[in-house]
Amino acid sequence: MNRRLRVACVLTIIALGLMVWSILAPTPLPVMLAMTVGQGLGTLAFGLFVWTVVQDLRGKSPPP
Repeated sequence: MNRRLRVACVLTIIALGLMVWSILAPTPLPVMLAMTVGQGLGTLAFGLFVWTVVQDLRGKSPPP
């Protein structure tokens, strides 16, 4: 469980970094990366987070 949360946090920080880069340098490459890679990483991180929460609420959390 802890590993999934850590991975979700790292993916979220990377996605946010891409999005901030696209705001600070609004050229085509950073904007496209933020819209594709950043969104994909953010969605994956959110999925990992929700999966961890559901596993914890069900009480089926694997040992750390």
